[in-house]
Amino acid sequence: RALTEVLWKEEVPKFSLLWLSEPDLSEHETAPGSPKCLAAIRSSDQNLARILAALEAKNALTTTDIFVVSDHGFSTISRAFDVAAQLRAAGLDGVREFTEPPRRGQILTVSLGGSIAFYVVDHVAATIGKLVDFLQRSDFAGVILTRTAHSGAFTLAQAQVAAPNAPDVLATCRWNAQPNEFKIAGEITSDIGRSAGHGSHSTLGPPDLHNTLIASGPDFRRGWVDETPSGNIDLAPTILCILGIKPPRPLDGRVLREAFVD
Repeated sequence: RALTEVLWKEEVPKFSLLWLSEPDLSEHETAPGSPKCLAAIRSSDQNLARILAALEAKNALTTTDIFVVSDHGFSTISRAFDVAAQLRAAGLDGVREFTEPPRRGQILTVSLGGSIAFYVVDHVAATIGKLVDFLQRSDFAGVILTRTAHSGAFTLAQAQVAAPNAPDVLATCRWNAQPNEFKIAGEITSDIGRSAGHGSHSTLGPPDLHNTLIASGPDFRRGWVDETPSGNIDLAPTILCILGIKPPRPLDGRVLREAFVD
């Protein structure tokens, strides 16, 4: 109502963005496919219907491009564990926070749900090597990314995530295609933060990565599925292209030209 009755009261602007926070929280607190999640999805559908009705009332429906997009998918946690405690049991100095000045070689462990970031104080090479070896022998780690090259791991640069403040090691958790209690496929292991049976994401499993993008409007082909790899990073370049706006600097994403009518 804030969008349709206030921001659109006089006219529909060139660009609008409506962010709906659900079903994210519901899927975290329960699991994909739960009654609470389905109710949240139904609520978002009803809000989209209100948007379409408002556009039609303003005679703008046939001249407006609409993007329906999610930021990620979801999986169900099959097993939760405390990786910092496992590090300490293996003789590594794993911590969740620094309660005193950090010691050289300590490993700050940051839970990202279906992935785990490890920051090694002073980037001690020997400690990083032991950490990678520990992860490769573990029963929870999947793909492992490292700042510097290590046998059996990819580098952060290969994954395009080699930022200055990136961790020394980034481990994604394992996933499988088993269904949960609501018959929704996709299970993952996860560091602490959420319990088994709850929803989470950020592994490299298809249920986490294959999120939603539906584009509809005068600039897009109808009844067509894009098989070319794309991601949310492509939204801004595509929208700027439609609006005829040249970005001030090159963008990381690409224009989804294959989806255009012309």
